[in-house]
Amino acid sequence: MQALARPSIVLRTLLVPVLLALVAAVLAWRQHDWPLYSMFVVICYLLGLQMQRNEQLLRFNQEQDLAIKEARRKHDEEQLRSALLSSVSHDLKTPLVTMLGAATSLRDLRADLGPEDQAELLNSIISETRRLESYIQNLLDMTRLGHGTLPLSRSWVSISELYNVASKRLLRQFPGQSLQLLLPPALPPLHVHAALIEQGLFNGLENACKAGGPAGTVLVEAGVEESGDHKTRVLTIKVCDQGPGLPEAEWEPVFGQFYTFSQGDRYEKGTGLGLSICRSIFRVHGGEARIVAPPPGFSHCLLLQLPLRDSDPDSQQQDKP
Repeated sequence: MQALARPSIVLRTLLVPVLLALVAAVLAWRQHDWPLYSMFVVICYLLGLQMQRNEQLLRFNQEQDLAIKEARRKHDEEQLRSALLSSVSHDLKTPLVTMLGAATSLRDLRADLGPEDQAELLNSIISETRRLESYIQNLLDMTRLGHGTLPLSRSWVSISELYNVASKRLLRQFPGQSLQLLLPPALPPLHVHAALIEQGLFNGLENACKAGGPAGTVLVEAGVEESGDHKTRVLTIKVCDQGPGLPEAEWEPVFGQFYTFSQGDRYEKGTGLGLSICRSIFRVHGGEARIVAPPPGFSHCLLLQLPLRDSDPDSQQQDKP
């Protein structure tokens, strides 16, 4: 490719000077002014050198932009690995200790426990098992990252498919939670690592359910917008809740690991890493996660963004960038 590109660059570099030289030659021939022709030749030569330098500078800037994007991607991957590892190591023991205590009590004290006490211990085991399941999912996601670059095994998937899987997991943890889904017709599919994006969406939904409580409604609204540079389209997902909300000064810190603001992502039975992992997952896909002003009727809104690719889903296979 480089061998083909060089003649093209040379031609583009010399085209304007050659044309100007021809014009100068015609004028000099008509006016019989050969010094004028020499002056034009020198000017054209200098112009050609400047054009060549501009071409080299443009290529250098493009290479620098690619290097910066690659460095950011690796930084986001490392943040995601760190967040997932911290999530697992921070609270993995808590559900195990609770389950062990409840099971031991049922075994050793069953004769002294009434039906209600036994049912409470069984419910505790079930609840902690579900918590442990989510932590193990984080561990599995972390192991998929490996020790080098993040292997994103991408496939084509719709946002409705991702939402259905995430909402089913969510309703097992928050039975009776009111979820409201707003999807416009014919949303384009996403070319992503489905398991990771589903986990990131689940983390955002879980955070909204904890903030809004069982009496609140969680709104999930998807759409398509132009990117900031207007060069690509992005799929947007808004997750809004009716909880106490966050002051604007906390909109960015809430994505930090082990965030401890009383109304933020850290709760009695949480790791304080849900939104941190969510942002890292979306960023390694070239997207973003941030807090924005909520719509009327809601007090808190998480905006998730993913770039869209204009391709035929049926003709694409999984790839590993």
